[in-house]
Amino acid sequence: MRCTIHSARELEPTKTKYGTRYSCPVGGCTVVQWDGSTSTPADFATRQARIEAHSWFDALWQSGIFSRKRAYKKLAAHLDLPARKTHIGHFNKDQCHRTIDFCRALTESRKELNIDEEE
Repeated sequence: MRCTIHSARELEPTKTKYGTRYSCPVGGCTVVQWDGSTSTPADFATRQARIEAHSWFDALWQSGIFSRKRAYKKLAAHLDLPARKTHIGHFNKDQCHRTIDFCRALTESRKELNIDEEE
């Protein structure tokens, strides 16, 4: 694995209690990747966007609006991606922001429906 900023530099592994973390060895570089097939190297801003996107997405399916599998299918269709490519750990910042907007809209529409049903 190579750094997405310093393409000539190989990411260096570090064992953590959460698994293996790969980091760019260039001082000040924020590119990191976690071990596994659902993560790609990302800079700090992209990692922060992925964290926020995951937070919104997880809240969406955990609330029961959709099952987890159905939520991923809906997200894949929204992003025009094949289901096998729909992993937030692979998303760029734009895809993360589109995921957040998608989840926010579904969550808000659900809240509006619940309010209307109570009246």
